Amino acid sequence: MRNKRTVVTLAAVALAALTTLFLAGNGAASAEDHNTAAPGPMHFTTEELRQLLDPTDAQRKTASAVEPVITIEEALKTGQFESGPGLTSEPKGCLNMTDALGDLRSIEGFMQSGERSMEMAPDSLQRYFMTAVFQIPGGADAAIDKVTEVLRTCSAGTVLVDTGSGEPLRGSISYAEHPAPSLDGARTFASTLTTILPVPDASRTTDAPIVAECDAQLTLTANGDLLIWSVEPTERLATESVSTVYARAVALS
Repeated sequence: MRNKRTVVTLAAVALAALTTLFLAGNGAASAEDHNTAAPGPMHFTTEELRQLLDPTDAQRKTASAVEPVITIEEALKTGQFESGPGLTSEPKGCLNMTDALGDLRSIEGFMQSGERSMEMAPDSLQRYFMTAVFQIPGGADAAIDKVTEVLRTCSAGTVLVDTGSGEPLRGSISYAEHPAPSLDGARTFASTLTTILPVPDASRTTDAPIVAECDAQLTLTANGDLLIWSVEPTERLATESVSTVYARAVALS
């Protein structure tokens, strides 16, 4: 019998590391094209690109913690896109999906992250959120195709967490598509990352396996050179995030 309970100690750290990555996806990705007379191919100046993200004060309405907006260059320097020490997966693509975007040092963009309030995601074991906007040379459509290709290597994978004391924690990491939001003139992609890790029972009151199961939702939107990448604890929050950013992009186009 498998019991669910609040993630604790090392498992909590591992799950946070996984969902912090803005690396989620689906082995059978959901990607939709919405060809209408709405906005043509998008390209923005650096300042316009930054303006697409929510002001910190606005994010605080739905978040318990908000980090400042940083450039992709700054994110690389602080290890935002790394899997973290002691954390590996098989296949590798399960935790290294940003490899699909190529050398991020050559891509202009910004990201914002934080933690949603308990009220916004009461049923989620993790409430991390991240919204990033990238300007992809040659078009963001191709970026979605590349991400999809990587994700198809990891429809059901294994994740290992080095505990530093003997055998590593071994869990599963899997991907499943869900309907992507329909945004005029944009191509959209949506999926769910589910991570399951065993949680040591410190009380030793039961022999039943205890696991920590955690979901994160990813939604991508592409138009022209613009790629919007959102990770949220719920599908509704992910949809709202990309819809808000895309509406700003349309207004600036």
